Amino acid sequence: MRDDVFKAIDVADIDALKALLNKDPGLASSRSDDGLSVVLFSLYIQKPELTEILLEFKPELDVFDLAALGGVGQISHILATDPKAVHEYSGDGFSALHLASYFGNADTVRLLLDNGAEIDKIAMNGSGLSPLQSAVSSLHLDVVKILLEYKPDVNIQMVGGFSPLMSAAALGSFEIVALLMKYGADVFQEADDGRLANNFAASAGHEKLATILSV
Repeated sequence: MRDDVFKAIDVADIDALKALLNKDPGLASSRSDDGLSVVLFSLYIQKPELTEILLEFKPELDVFDLAALGGVGQISHILATDPKAVHEYSGDGFSALHLASYFGNADTVRLLLDNGAEIDKIAMNGSGLSPLQSAVSSLHLDVVKILLEYKPDVNIQMVGGFSPLMSAAALGSFEIVALLMKYGADVFQEADDGRLANNFAASAGHEKLATILSV
């Protein structure tokens, strides 16, 4: 039954999901073998209508689900009783700060940082992602601003040698590029294949941004 829930979400079969949950409401709290919840899975694949259905059945949510959803109050309660939760990794290798950053939950990001979350914590799944890279990759400017207040390594590199600036350049975000540069992002930093931020912008068709990054 658990696998059926994941499948229904994966193919966005609303009727099948509702039928499964009506038969067994506890399935809304289902998790994969590595601990990934169906709620977080629905968020990853950007199926908000399915997330809403799952939440109607009041699933059990952990700090990672709440970080992705933006549950500041509930996270505050968790951290009050279990402060170490801020340092833990989800089943798929992300910290709560990674998830809050990726999904753009600015208040949650600040709460986690104020409670000791490591600003440059690296994901434990082979990606090498930092929270800053997570926020940049989803173009959450407000979260990037908050993260930069806490003095992260702005030139941190993930697998492949890709920096936050390179990601912002490839995505064509003038605002994030300018902000990262203001905080010391190195336009001459190279990825593992030798490309610079301006190369990423040019390859993605952002010629004006490439020119700015070439100066």
